[in-house]
Amino acid sequence: MSAFDSAAYEYWLDEAARRAGLVLSSAQTGHLLCFIEMLLAKNKVMDLTNITEPEELALKHLLDSWLLLPVIDRLLQQRKQRQTLSVSQKENCATAQDEQQDDQAQTQTQTQESAPVTLVDVGSGAGFPGLPLKFVRPELQVLLLDAQRKRVDFLCECLEKLELTGIEARQLRAEEAGRLPELRDSFDLVTARAVAALPQLAELCLPLTASGGYFLAMKGRTDEADQARPAVTKLSGRICEVKRYLLPGTDMQRSLIIIEKIAPTAKVYPRSFARIKNNPLH
Repeated sequence: MSAFDSAAYEYWLDEAARRAGLVLSSAQTGHLLCFIEMLLAKNKVMDLTNITEPEELALKHLLDSWLLLPVIDRLLQQRKQRQTLSVSQKENCATAQDEQQDDQAQTQTQTQESAPVTLVDVGSGAGFPGLPLKFVRPELQVLLLDAQRKRVDFLCECLEKLELTGIEARQLRAEEAGRLPELRDSFDLVTARAVAALPQLAELCLPLTASGGYFLAMKGRTDEADQARPAVTKLSGRICEVKRYLLPGTDMQRSLIIIEKIAPTAKVYPRSFARIKNNPLH
């Protein structure tokens, strides 16, 4: 397909959205089509993806990303419920003696609860799943991480062209990011579609995850969860759910491994990438 067939891509965009339970606005559709056109153009001069046909791209990249939404929406809903409860408790404060102390505590609570839900996409590559999630959940504060400068430059071009706010792309290795004080233990959600084994992925991603947050490991057909439990535990995580399903419209088996961060990760992690790769936690 030499020219950009916007009608074909728009059809499959809508189909992927429908299968994810979404209805795209005209603005969202326009942003997605612009992103896809930029992706296909850049893909001619650098290796971003071998999935380029309309149906395949919509299902294997966009729908695959959007299937994370139930977990993300659950976190967003919990955040709203906590904020509502905090306001209700403030209104029911009965004594003048406690009023000043309650005001101070409530101000702090509201500041915490009104903060945006943060997501870092580790090894984002061409922007999946981080960009498709941002398109349909603009309230997310998103960081796209990738180790390759050319990929990050492409992502920055897309963000500038689309004039997206609340999202940035940075060239940074995951094990380096996990040792930076401003990023460590700080993200509500961490996503990764990398092909690395789960113990290795967990050591790269859990140090970035905030306590009470979630690492969402997007895997193919895998039985890695049980073998990875000791490593996840060492990293202060807990495997709380494993979803196995066929990617709709394909015969591709998928696993979504949901790992909750229950405490700050020990400072010895993440180790160097060579040690993570050659001597994975067990």
